[in-house]
Amino acid sequence: MTRWNTPGRALPWPPVVVGFLLLAVAPLVLFGLGVLGAFLPAGLASLSPVLLAGTLAIGVGIRYEWGELRRVIDEGKVAIGEGHRNLLAVVGGTVLTFAGVAELVVSPIVAASVVGVIAAVVVRSLAVPAYCGAFVGMTSLELFGSYWYATLAAVLAGLLFTVAHPVFRGLGGKLGTTAFVGVLLVVVPTASPFQSGPIPGQAVLLPVVGFAAVGAIATFTVHTRSAASPVLASGLVGVAGGLLLPVYFDASGELLAAAVYSASFAGMTTPIRIPNEWWIGTTGIGVGLVVVYTTPFVGGSGGKLGTIAFGSCLGVHGTLRMVNVFQLARHGYQPPEEETT
Repeated sequence: MTRWNTPGRALPWPPVVVGFLLLAVAPLVLFGLGVLGAFLPAGLASLSPVLLAGTLAIGVGIRYEWGELRRVIDEGKVAIGEGHRNLLAVVGGTVLTFAGVAELVVSPIVAASVVGVIAAVVVRSLAVPAYCGAFVGMTSLELFGSYWYATLAAVLAGLLFTVAHPVFRGLGGKLGTTAFVGVLLVVVPTASPFQSGPIPGQAVLLPVVGFAAVGAIATFTVHTRSAASPVLASGLVGVAGGLLLPVYFDASGELLAAAVYSASFAGMTTPIRIPNEWWIGTTGIGVGLVVVYTTPFVGGSGGKLGTIAFGSCLGVHGTLRMVNVFQLARHGYQPPEEETT
C-alpha cells in the first residue's frame, strides 16, 4: 500500500477529489434520466416522485461521503493500492470480456460474469480490478469499433480505479461506475450513437423489480454468509440470470437478466454500509425501477448497470446515515478498511 502523505511532502489530494466527483456525478445523471423516462409515453408518471426521491437520497449519500473524504484527507490517511497491477488487471478483464462478446458471441452479461468468477477463483488478489475491467468490456460492438477503443477505455477506467481507491469503499456498484466513466470518456468524443430502446410495458415492471430484489438479496447473502467474495457472489448470480432468464422469459428475459445482474452489484455492498437483506432488497427495488426507466438512454455502455446499482446503494446508505447519524457517530462509524466492490 503506497501512502500519499510521506513526511515532508504535501498530500496531493486533488486526484482523489477528481475521482470522487467523477464517480458521484454518474449515478445522479442516470437517476435523473430515470425520472425523465417515467414521463415518456410508455412510462408511469406516478412513479416519478419515487425516482426523484431516490435522486435526492443519492445527493444525501454523496454529502456524507464527501465529509468522510475530508476527514480522511485531514488525517492524512489517503492511500492508493498497487496501481500498475490494478491497471493491468482492468485491461485484462476488459479484453477477455470484449473478446467473449465479439468472438464467441456470448451475451455481455454472461461474458462479464464468467470473467468475474474466473478472476475470483484464480487470481483473487486482482479479482476486484479485473471485474471492473469486465464491465468496460460489456460495451456494445457498435460503440467500441475495435479492441483499441476498448483498451483505451480500460486504461482510463484503471486510472480512475487507482485514484478513487480511497472513496466510496464498500458500496456496491462502484466498479461499474468506474467502468462507465471510462467508457463515456472514450465514446462521447467519438460521437458514436448510443443504443436506445422503448420503455417496457407496465406489465413487465413488477417482474423486473421483483427479480432485481431477489438478485440483490441472493448476492448479499452469499458473500456475507459464506466464504465467497463479493466478486464471486455477483458473478455466480450473473451467470445464472444471464443463462436462464432469457430462456424462460422470451420477450422480457434479457431485461430481467440485466436487472438481476445490476442488482447483484448492489448485493456486493458490505454490511457496514447496508446492514441486512431487508435493506438490500430495498436497494434492489430501486435498481429495477431505474433499469426500466433508463432503457432509452445511454444503451450499450459498459458500466451502466453498475452505475444504477451504485446510485441505489448511495441513496439507501445516505438515508440510513441521515436517520441514524447520532447512533452511527456514537458507535464510531468507520468506512471499510479494504476495497471489496
